Amino acid sequence: MNLRSSAILAVLALSPIALSAQTPEASLQAPAASPALYAESAAPLSFSSSIASDEFAAPGATAAGAQPAATPSKQSSLPFSGLAVGVNFGLAGIGFDVATPLIHQWINLRGGASFFSYTPSTITVDNLNVNGNLKFQNAATMVDFFPFHGGFRLSAGATIYNNTGLPASLLVPGGQSISFGGSTYYSEPYDAVKNPAGPITGTGVFTFGGNKAVPRTTIGFGNMLSKKGHLHFETEIGVQYFSPPTVAYSVTGGTACQNYNSTTNTYSNCGPSSTTVTQASITTEQNNLQNDLTDLRFYPIISFGLSYRIH
Repeated sequence: MNLRSSAILAVLALSPIALSAQTPEASLQAPAASPALYAESAAPLSFSSSIASDEFAAPGATAAGAQPAATPSKQSSLPFSGLAVGVNFGLAGIGFDVATPLIHQWINLRGGASFFSYTPSTITVDNLNVNGNLKFQNAATMVDFFPFHGGFRLSAGATIYNNTGLPASLLVPGGQSISFGGSTYYSEPYDAVKNPAGPITGTGVFTFGGNKAVPRTTIGFGNMLSKKGHLHFETEIGVQYFSPPTVAYSVTGGTACQNYNSTTNTYSNCGPSSTTVTQASITTEQNNLQNDLTDLRFYPIISFGLSYRIH
C-alpha cells in the first residue's frame, strides 16, 4: 500500500463518533342481595344499593352481549405492539433508530439512518494536494435477537442505502512532480508570460461501495423495547460489507511537463495537462489505488446512543 492510498484510507476510516393478568377484584365476593323493607302497613317497599361499580361485580362478569377485552399483558406481547425511538453517534456520524417487537423480549425489528459530513484540511500525499468533503450517508434495517431476554443482543441485517465517499479537487503545486501509473510529470509554476495556465489541477472521487443492499452484522447491549423503564442506553459494534471502493481521477487544468532540468531550472515537453498526462497512466494509477483500498470493503460499525420506549 503506497503512501497516497494510506492517507486516503486513514481519512475515510478514522474521521468521524400493563397491568397484571389477575385483578384484585377477583378475590372479592359478590355482596348479598339487599333485604326487602316493609312498612307497618305491610306494603312492600323496594330498596337497591346506589353503588353499582365493577368493584362489586362477580369475577368475569361482562355486560350482556359484550366480548371481554384482551388483557394489557397479552396485547403488549403481540408483534408490532410497541414502539421505541433512539439517537446515536458513531463512526458513521449522527443517526437515529426506530424499533418494534416481533417476538416479545426475544426479537425486535429495527431500522435507522446516519449522516455525517466533514471537510478536512488539505491532505498532501506524494506532492498531490487533496481538498474535499468527506461524507457518510447510509440507511439500514436490522433484526435484533436477545438470547438471554436481557440487554445483550445479536443483530443481522442489511445496509439498504449507502452514499459514502470523498469528492475532491486535486492540485500539484508548481515546481513539484507527480507520478501517474509509473510515468513522472512536472507541474510548471504559474508565470504570467510563460505559463498563465498555472500548475496541474484535476478532480478525484473516492467512493465507498455503491447503493446496492449489502449485509451487516453487529453485537450490542440495550433493548430499546425493554419494559424496565422508558430510557435506555445503547451500544453497538460490528461490520458492514461494502463492495470494493472505486477511485476516479481526472486531470483537467494547468500545464504538465515531461522533463525538468534542475541545473537550469527549465521545463521541456510541456503542454496542457489534460493531454500531456496520458489516459493510460491515469487508468493505471486508479487501478493501483483501488487495489490498495480493497480492505475498506469491510467498514467498522461503532455507535453509542440513547433510546426511549414510547409504548
